[in-house]
Amino acid sequence: MTIRSSIFVRLMATFLAAIIVIAALGIYMYNWSLKTVKDEIFKSTTAQATFYLEGLEAEIDRIKILQYDALNDEDLNKLAIRYPIMDEYETMESMRKLLHRLVSIQNSNAHISNVSAHIEPIQKTISSKKSVSILDRDKFQSLRIPEEMKGAQLLVYNQNLHLTTFLMGNMGLNPLYMIEIELNTSVFREALKQLDTYPGSGSLLLDVTNGLAIHSNETVQPFVELIDTFESNESDFKYGKVYSYGDTFIVAAKSDYLNMVLFRYIPKDVVLVPIEDFYVWLWVFTGVVILLVVFIYVYTYKLIQRPMKELVKAFRGVEKGNFNVKVEVNQNNEFDYLNKGFNSMVQNVSNLIDQVYKHKILEQKAELKHLQSQISPHFLYNSFFLINTMARVKDDNLIPFTKLLGEYFQFITKNDADFVTLYEEIEHARTYADIQLMRYPSKLTIEFESCPDQFKETHVPRLIVQPIIENAFKYAVEHSKGPVFILVYFQLTDDRLTIVVEDDGTQLTNEKLIELQKQFNQAHMSESSGLNNIHRRVQLIYGDEYGLQVERSSLGGLKVMLQINPGMRE
Repeated sequence: MTIRSSIFVRLMATFLAAIIVIAALGIYMYNWSLKTVKDEIFKSTTAQATFYLEGLEAEIDRIKILQYDALNDEDLNKLAIRYPIMDEYETMESMRKLLHRLVSIQNSNAHISNVSAHIEPIQKTISSKKSVSILDRDKFQSLRIPEEMKGAQLLVYNQNLHLTTFLMGNMGLNPLYMIEIELNTSVFREALKQLDTYPGSGSLLLDVTNGLAIHSNETVQPFVELIDTFESNESDFKYGKVYSYGDTFIVAAKSDYLNMVLFRYIPKDVVLVPIEDFYVWLWVFTGVVILLVVFIYVYTYKLIQRPMKELVKAFRGVEKGNFNVKVEVNQNNEFDYLNKGFNSMVQNVSNLIDQVYKHKILEQKAELKHLQSQISPHFLYNSFFLINTMARVKDDNLIPFTKLLGEYFQFITKNDADFVTLYEEIEHARTYADIQLMRYPSKLTIEFESCPDQFKETHVPRLIVQPIIENAFKYAVEHSKGPVFILVYFQLTDDRLTIVVEDDGTQLTNEKLIELQKQFNQAHMSESSGLNNIHRRVQLIYGDEYGLQVERSSLGGLKVMLQINPGMRE
């Protein structure tokens, strides 16, 4: 039984798989909760930033409309064009009306801090805050819009945003007058503060054109360096994306109309705090799972695996033939029933095996005696017929033939031993071959290899080689019209000693060879003579993996291979 097929291993693997799935689900839920909370915060933050910029665009647009309308004011045109021919009353009345209009524009929008009309021909500035004053040339030139830019533009002067537009003179060289609206930075800052809904959060509005940054509070000052990074890599910056900057998350939205970017800063703690408790419980859950796995492993091992291993060990002992094994009975559970049954079974099997073994030994010896008794009469009949023939023809080989025949039967009848040494068995087969050589001197050639020295004293069943050579004579020599060659030799492979008998007879058909092979592969053979006789006897002694095998010889006839175990003793 391999480790992978163990019930305990499978049980623990199943349990661990379930625990891993639960743990993975918990981790997934944690990450999903974290992502959901973050996404909701970021979506809300991005939506607020976008809404603010859209509202700011609308406010600036309304201011521009008022500014363009003021640019065409009748009194402003009079002061810029007809000032030299106007009397003092008319001049003062036009200035009063223009001032009243500028004050109305200022009061119309909270984002406006001051509205000024800079009139270059009369070198005067009429302001909603300061009334009439001398034209400030430096400010006038600083707020002048470049010629290539059309319409009202946002400019920075003294760290304040100004929305300016002007009317050019007939020559087109210098503007006649300019309408300048100073925006209220504090209103921008208060509006940005309204966006700071999270503790420690902040907002920063960046005028990309002029590089002016308006902060909601001082906590955003450390992020001024991020503005430099943004300005140098604006093309790589993706709006609406969340950026991590130190301990802060940053979301940005842009207004293309105003060319402004609104940065929202949210501390990471604000995002992570809602799920910190869940994170703690996740670790508690992980710890409990680990302790539970260890407890179940120890408990299951003691309750199931240990008695199971003892029982399996006992079974393996029985497999190896040890019937003295016993399993301890003290579990007070189902294993007690199994262990008691195992002990009883082993005892009964041991008794039965003892009885069957003794009966089998007696049966094998009886069968062996029966098989051996069938060999001698067969050869005896042939020998008598041969002696009769030689006597009638007065063959000179009659005397040496009878001597060899006497030696042959002396080997068979000298004792009742079932086993002889391999050397004696081979010499007996050689005696038989010499008898046949005398019978067919011109027709038969035998090459007989000597018995290997290391196996001469090996005990083998009596009469297992001679019948194989006799079979070669019967089917190769007696039925052949030409000369026949028989080869006898030995092969050693692993624990097998193979005695090989080959002939070059021409009478062996493929059908006959297949029939012989089938006979030796059958568990029970109906015939009990010839090669079947030898095969059965060898298997009774050495086991079913030994015996005879047949195939076509490289000489052309039959090749018989007798396999025995030289290490087995009587």
